Amino acid sequence: MMSKEQFENGTNWKMSYEEYVKCYCPDCDKRNCPHREAFRRVPKADGGLGLCPNLNA
Repeated sequence: MMSKEQFENGTNWKMSYEEYVKCYCPDCDKRNCPHREAFRRVPKADGGLGLCPNLNA
């Protein structure tokens, strides 16, 4: 996972770092999540559908 500094200076994501951490699949405990590693898990601000269950928690 990227550090906050790497995220803010090295990406074009519009989501916050906190949202990035929440929807970062390799650290997620939900192994059977249908949104795992799919772009649809990304927040709507970045073109995704915001379907990651961790974003709604």
